[in-house]
This record gives sequence, C-alpha cells and structure tokens, in this order.
Amino acid sequence: MTELILLRHGETVGQSSIRLYGATDIALSPLGEQQAARAAQALKAHSFTRIVTSPLQRARRSAEIVRAAQTLPSAPLEILQDLREVDFGSWEGLTWAEVETRDPDNHRAWQQARHRQFTYPGGEDRQTFHRRVHTAALTIPAGPGPTLAVLHKGVIKAVIAALTGMPMEEASQLPVPLGSLQTLHHTGDTWRLTAVGRTDHLGDLYIPD
Repeated sequence: MTELILLRHGETVGQSSIRLYGATDIALSPLGEQQAARAAQALKAHSFTRIVTSPLQRARRSAEIVRAAQTLPSAPLEILQDLREVDFGSWEGLTWAEVETRDPDNHRAWQQARHRQFTYPGGEDRQTFHRRVHTAALTIPAGPGPTLAVLHKGVIKAVIAALTGMPMEEASQLPVPLGSLQTLHHTGDTWRLTAVGRTDHLGDLYIPD
C-alpha cells in the first residue's frame, strides 16, 4: 500500500486565508512558520521516500520546516513546477468581496461558469490549470514508503480529484485549511482519500478555511 500525504502551506504575509494569492510568490508569515512547525511535529516519525513541493516559497519553506524535523533520514526536496497554484491574474491579492466590487462582470461570469471553462482576467484558464496539475499528480507517488507533497489549496484539491477520480465539482468543496493534512492510500489500482482537512495538530494556530 502506498501512502501520500498532502500538506497545505502555512499562512503568508499576504493573508492567504482570505486573499487570492496564486502566482504571487509571497513568503510565510511568522504564524505560517509556526503552523508548518506544528505539521512537522505531527509528521516527524515518518520516513518519506519522496518529498515534493511547489516552486513557490510559501510551500517550499513549509516543506523545508517539515523535512528539518524528521527523526529519520528523509528524501531531499524536489520542486515540481506544474504543482504551482493557479494564476489569478488581475485578481491576485484581492479578497472575493473585493473582486465582486472591482470586477463585477468577470465575477459574475466566474460564478456562472462554476467548474466549466473560465479564464481569470489576465491570468490562467481554469481547465488548463486542472490539466497541468492532473498530469503532475500522476508522477508524485513514489513508494514503497510514504510520499509528502507540500502544496496549495487549489492544487491539493486538483491532485485529489486526479488520483481518486473524484469529480472536480466535489473536490472543490473539500476543506483544506492552512497547515492541514490530507492522506491518500493506494491499494491495487485504487486511490482512497482516508483523511482530509486534518488540523488537530494546529491547536490554537488553526484558521478556518
């Protein structure tokens, strides 16, 4: 059985808990560093066969914190470019309320599109994003030991959909708070999502998704 653990990075200086940061390469905040450290303690007994991360520093730094806390020798970090978050274009850095106020026409189009074709203004097409993550997701699991992937909220949901066959409409509703853990297991030809949105390790550092 192959185990894959997906960790969402911690809070950022730009407040990723409420703002749309996709392509913008912002750093972890002090709170985010603490959240990553809590996740690291929860995972310290694992001996990861492979550790992969997005190229963006908020995910990369979170992965470095987890790896440094390992009690057993662990794999080096591998950066996978296609696991970066979606590019929100001109919506980068805005809250959803700000998007609705500043760009009502495109916000309405986004709502109506739901999970169909939609291109963020000046940014990435949503279907292109899902395709690149889907392709990258198939290369993540290594085995025979557990694999860790430190990623972004939208990427984690797309990875889960890609591996389990869950419809993207359903995966998009999964709770993936900052610093949370998701676990998948592979047996035979099937991936199962066995834990999602796990935040018990965060304690008072938990921020609702």
